[in-house]
Amino acid sequence: MSLRVRPIRYTAHPAPWVALVTALGAEQVLDEGDWQLFALAGGGVAIHAMPDGDPSVGSTQLRFVVADLDAALRAAAAALDGLGLSPSVTTEDFGRYATIAAADGQHVYLDENSDLTGRTALAAAAPAEVLPLWYTGDVPGGVRALTALGLEERIRSDSGEWVDLRAPGGGLFAVHGAGSVGAVLSFEHPDVRALAERVNDAGIVADVVDENYGLSLQIANPDSPDDLRTRIWVNQTQKDLYGYRRLG
Repeated sequence: MSLRVRPIRYTAHPAPWVALVTALGAEQVLDEGDWQLFALAGGGVAIHAMPDGDPSVGSTQLRFVVADLDAALRAAAAALDGLGLSPSVTTEDFGRYATIAAADGQHVYLDENSDLTGRTALAAAAPAEVLPLWYTGDVPGGVRALTALGLEERIRSDSGEWVDLRAPGGGLFAVHGAGSVGAVLSFEHPDVRALAERVNDAGIVADVVDENYGLSLQIANPDSPDDLRTRIWVNQTQKDLYGYRRLG
C-alpha cells in the first residue's frame, strides 16, 4: 500500500512557510497559489494559504495520501473494524478522501492523490523527513489506529508516552502523551547542526537545543514568530536509546 505521510499546514503566511520547508530540503511538487505541495526525503507536506483570521490558520491536519483510496480502505478494513473505527468517504471538487475519527476525537484523513507517488526530495544536504505529532491522552489507542492503517512502530519510550511509526509509502508519524488532543507539524533530520547552518543562511531564525533524547532544531513559527511555545521542531534522528526501545 502506498500510504504516505502528508500533513496539511493551514497558514495566513504561506511565503515564509514555503521558505522554511525549502530550507529543510523539500522539493516543490505542485504550486496552485493557495495550495502548495512539497516532497521530502520521507513523506511530504502541503501548505494551504487561508485568509488572516480564518479559524484554521495555524492548525495542522493529520493526513496521508494514497494512490488508490478504495484499495487502501479494503486493506485496512478488518483492522479498523476490530477497533470500532469506520472510515467515511467524501467526494469534493479536489478529489476523494476518507475520514477516520479516533476514540479520542482526533481526525486522521486519507487523501486519494498520486502527486507524491515516487517523489522524494533529492537534496543530499538536507534529507529531512516529515514527522507530525498526534497529542493524546490515549497513546495506545492512537498507535493501534495507525498500525491498522499499515504503519509500523519504530521507537517507543519506556514510559509509553512516545511512540513513533513509519508509513509504508514514506514519512514518520508520532503519538505523544498529553492532557489534551492536538496535532503539531514537526520533522526529523540526521544532522541538525548542519541543517541549522542551512536554515540560518536562508535568513530563518533557528536554534539547536540539546534535549534528553538528543539534539533538536527549533525554528520560528511563521504563523507566530515571537511565540517560543509554537516553534517548529526538527528532531535529530535518535541514536541515544536510553529510556527508549527501537522496534523497527
